[in-house]
Amino acid sequence: MTASTSQSAAQCLVDLGWLPAGRSVASTAIAGAGNMNLVERLILDDGSSLILKRAHAWVEKYPDIPAPVERSGVEAAFYAAVAGTVAGDAMPKHLGYDAASSTNLFADLGEGTDGMTAYAGEAIAHNDLDAVVGWMRTLHDLPTPSDARLINHAMRELNALHIFDFPLDPASGFDVDAITPGLQAKADALKHDAGFVAAVQATKALYLGDGGGVLLHGDLYPGSWLKTPQGLFVIDPEFCWMGPREWDLGVLIAHLRLSGQAADHEARILQRYGHGVDTGLCNRIAGIEIMRRLIGVAQLPLTLDLAGIPPCWTKPAPACWAVQHDPPPGLD
Repeated sequence: MTASTSQSAAQCLVDLGWLPAGRSVASTAIAGAGNMNLVERLILDDGSSLILKRAHAWVEKYPDIPAPVERSGVEAAFYAAVAGTVAGDAMPKHLGYDAASSTNLFADLGEGTDGMTAYAGEAIAHNDLDAVVGWMRTLHDLPTPSDARLINHAMRELNALHIFDFPLDPASGFDVDAITPGLQAKADALKHDAGFVAAVQATKALYLGDGGGVLLHGDLYPGSWLKTPQGLFVIDPEFCWMGPREWDLGVLIAHLRLSGQAADHEARILQRYGHGVDTGLCNRIAGIEIMRRLIGVAQLPLTLDLAGIPPCWTKPAPACWAVQHDPPPGLD
């Protein structure tokens, strides 16, 4: 346990000199169901509030999984890269970063609703989808940042394990039948499909490579945006990296499918995004994201049974868009 772990959020604010003069902390509470970090809302005695986000040497939701604390510095670098841009305007205001305690301070957006309601059957409105895609386009169009932290090797290594390796490891011991009865047989079939595994590993090599590209959010799924009375804001860029624009697009498309959104949303994304993209790569990324969310550790609050799983994922590998470069309907 580190000093920042045992220390209360209020004391942390005081020690870092981030408590406004003449103010005191009236109360603290967990701000949202964070996966990676400890995120707390601090209500001050004048009714204003701040968000304190602390990174520990483990995943907050799964304390037995080690995680690089330098992700807090990567996040600070991301906010610095978008500061003063349209992309930055649609993110919480970053107020401070302390490397010694791996802590970031943000302005509080207030009570809002993240996009996770999509998995309970709520339709993602066109204007919300347009806002996310517009933000993505703006981010990808930024000049290439020079901050080496945004290469984000350590977090990519952690993420690669859980995206590409663990879900397809025959010896993982992870029982997905306990999540969705009958799913284990389909998972086992994929684990022993040499062509599928090879395609996933080829995409892993791309993910871990240093081929350059645009600045990516890295985990642009419905849990990474927040709807507030002031509009839609994008949050949690600690998985950011420099790579192909298809990564953010593919992840977003995967979650539209997992949450059963209207089929026309996918065509709308590419039309709104505007840039030409490699639809084969985009769909391979989407397929892998669906795969890892169904049979990996990073589970979602899905209500799917076997019949509801996106059908392209359950087809044999040669016909599966997760492996082939043929885009499914709506993405040509």
